[in-house]
Amino acid sequence: MTLSRRNFSFAVTFAAGLTLGIIVVVAIQSFSTRQERQSQGITQRDVHQSSIKRGANIPAEANVEIEKLQELFRRPSTVDQYRLLYTTMSLATEAELNNWWNQAQIVERESHRGIAQQVIIGKLAAINPKKALGYLDDVSKFQIDALLNIVFSEWSVLRLDEAVEAATKLPRPRRNAALLAILETRDDLPDNERLSIAKQLDGEESYLNMVSDTQAAHLIAKPEESWSILRNDDLEDSLQSESFAKVATVWYEEIGFEVLVKIHELGLFGIRDELVYVITRDNIEGALNYAQGLLDENVRESLSKIIIRDWARTDAQAALAAASSFEPSSLASDLEGEVAITWARVKPIELIENIERVPGISRLWSLETAFIRIARNDPPKAISMLSSVENFVGNTSSILTGVVETWAQQQPNAATDWVLNHSANEDPDRQQLLGRVLPYLAEQNPVQAFELALEEPDPKDGRGLERSVIQRMAYYGDIELAKKLLPRVRENSKSPSYIAVATAMVDLDQTSEALELGKELKESEQQSFFQQVLSRWALRKPKNLYESLKNLSSKNIQDYAAEQLIYWNRYYPILTDDQIDHVRSFLTPDDEAGIKR
Repeated sequence: MTLSRRNFSFAVTFAAGLTLGIIVVVAIQSFSTRQERQSQGITQRDVHQSSIKRGANIPAEANVEIEKLQELFRRPSTVDQYRLLYTTMSLATEAELNNWWNQAQIVERESHRGIAQQVIIGKLAAINPKKALGYLDDVSKFQIDALLNIVFSEWSVLRLDEAVEAATKLPRPRRNAALLAILETRDDLPDNERLSIAKQLDGEESYLNMVSDTQAAHLIAKPEESWSILRNDDLEDSLQSESFAKVATVWYEEIGFEVLVKIHELGLFGIRDELVYVITRDNIEGALNYAQGLLDENVRESLSKIIIRDWARTDAQAALAAASSFEPSSLASDLEGEVAITWARVKPIELIENIERVPGISRLWSLETAFIRIARNDPPKAISMLSSVENFVGNTSSILTGVVETWAQQQPNAATDWVLNHSANEDPDRQQLLGRVLPYLAEQNPVQAFELALEEPDPKDGRGLERSVIQRMAYYGDIELAKKLLPRVRENSKSPSYIAVATAMVDLDQTSEALELGKELKESEQQSFFQQVLSRWALRKPKNLYESLKNLSSKNIQDYAAEQLIYWNRYYPILTDDQIDHVRSFLTPDDEAGIKR
C-alpha cells in the first residue's frame, strides 16, 4: 500500500477508530432501546407488527413460536439475519432472552454465534444490564471487549452511576474496556466529569489519550497542528505512538521526508524509531538518501542509523552496500556496524555465512552476537560452527566464551561438563570458561561448583574461581552455606570472598554478624574489608548505620562508618545537617580535616 493510499484510508478511519464497536451498539440500540423508539412515537410491538403487515423481507416464522437459533441463520444474507434477530428479540422477555442466550452458546459457527450474542446482550442490557454483564463470563476472550462495549454503552445511558460502580469491580483489562465504552458513549458529559469517571476506574491515561486523539482527528487536515496537540497534551508520547503514526503519515503527504526531522525532535528512542519506520518502509532507500543530505550532523547521523537498522532487518546486504557509500567515512563505518549488529540479531546464521561481506572492524562483535543468538536454542550447534569463522577473525575465544556462558545460563551442568571435557588443565581459556559457568552451577549445585573451583589454580590477583562461586551463593543462593565455606577459601581469594559474603549479609540486616567476619582476616586486610562493608551499609541503610554508630565495636570502625555516611549523604541526602554534624564527631582529626578539604 502506498503512502497516498494509506493517507486516504487514514482520513476515512482515524476518527472512526476512536469509537470502534459503537456502530454495533447504535444499531442494537435502534432496535432495542425503548426510550429511543418512544421518542419517535413508535413502540416495539408497532415495529414488529408493521414490518409483518408491510410484507417486508421478514419470514413468517418470526411471528410464530421462537425456533432454535440455528434456524434463524438459514437466511443467506447477513443483513437479513440481523433483521430477523432484531425483530424477534424486540418482543423477548428477560426469561426468554435467558433461553436465547443458552441456545447461542451452542451455535457451531463462530460468526453466527457472535451475531447472536451481540443482539441478545444488547437487548438484555436495555432491560437488566447487571445480568447482561454476568453472562459475559461464558464468552470467548476474543469477544469480550465488543460485548463489554455493548453492555456499558447501554448501561451508561440508563444509569451512569451504577455502570461506573459495576466497572470498578471488574479485572483491569475488562475495566478499561468498560471505561472506553462509557467515555465514548457519554461524550455529552462535561470534560471534568468524564475525567472523574476515568480516575475512578484507574484509566486517566486512557481518557487523556482519547481526548488527544479526538482533537488531533478534528485537525487531521492540518497535521502540524495535530502533531502539536499530541506533543503538548498531558499524556506521555510513548502512549500515543499510533496517533503520532497516523498524523505523521498524513504530514508526509504534505512535506515529504522532512517529517523525519519532526519525528527526530520527539527525542524518545522507542517511539522515534517506530515512527521513522512508518514513513520509510515504502521507500527506505529514498529516506536514507534524504537523511544523508541533512546539514545538521547529529540529526543526519541519528536518522541514518535508525533507517539503516530498519533496512538491515529486511535486506542486510543491500543496507550494507548503501552504508559503505556514505560520507564522511567515519559515518559509513558506524552505519556498517549498525547493519552488522542488526543482521546478527535478526538472521544470525545468514550473517555467519556471509561474514566476509562485513568490514573487518565489525566482524568480531557481530559474530559474538550471532553465536549467542544461536546458542540460546542450540549451544552445541553454535560451538560446531566456530571453525567456519576462524579465518575471518583469527582468535575465536571471546565468541566461545559468550556461547558457553549463554549455555550455562540455561543448562549449567551440561555447560560445565563440556568445559571440563574439552579443555586441558594447562589451557589458558579453561579458567576463563569455568569462571563463566561455575557461578551458574552454584545456583543449582553450590558444593560441586565450590569443589571444582578449588581444583583450579589460585591467581595472585584474588580472582580465584571460588570467589565468584561464593559471591553467587551469597546473593542468589544459600548465604548460610557460603559462610560455612569461607574458611576453605584459599589465601589469595580470601579477602574478596569475605567482603562478598559480608556485603550480602548487610542487605539481609545481618550487620553485626557481617562486621564480625572481618576479624577472621589478616590485620592488613581488615581496613579494606570494613570500609567496603560499611560503605554498603551506609548506602543501603544510612539511618540504621547512623543509629548504630555508638555501638560499633572499635574507634576505627566508627571512623570508617562516619566517613561512608558523610560520603553517601552527599549524593543521597537522607540524614539532616544536624545528624551529619553528629556523625563528624566520630571522625579522627586527620580524617575530619581530609573530608573538609
